[in-house]
Amino acid sequence: MLRYFCPNCWSDFAEDLAICPRCGVDIHAFWDSKNIAEKLVLALDHPEPETPIRAAWILGERREAEAAQALAVLVRRTRDVYVATAAVEALGKIGTREALGFLNTLSSYPARMVREAARDALRLHEAKAEGQARAAHED
Repeated sequence: MLRYFCPNCWSDFAEDLAICPRCGVDIHAFWDSKNIAEKLVLALDHPEPETPIRAAWILGERREAEAAQALAVLVRRTRDVYVATAAVEALGKIGTREALGFLNTLSSYPARMVREAARDALRLHEAKAEGQARAAHED
């Protein structure tokens, strides 16, 4: 069964409604007012865990630097290690100073999978930076 969700309050319905019966937001106008990065950041709060995982992956692939803070908040807030791992991997791909700084704070994160994802992302970024420095030095 197909479900529709309000992007403002995450209420779900069986049909595509224009106005959310719970919070009153004009759903279509709300979505039309957002760019793709803003929509993906909103999707990080979606109640179905597969959606935040997909949204985090896309944000990482797109290197959406403005999503770094929302991804960090998601890591701290979620109890789902798969969601947290997806957010950590996205932060590694984004690779801004803010994103990498946050990844450095995760060495004592309770879930080993998340700690390892952060460590791997930092190592990959360091190896990339070293390779770029060598290439620049050779020129």
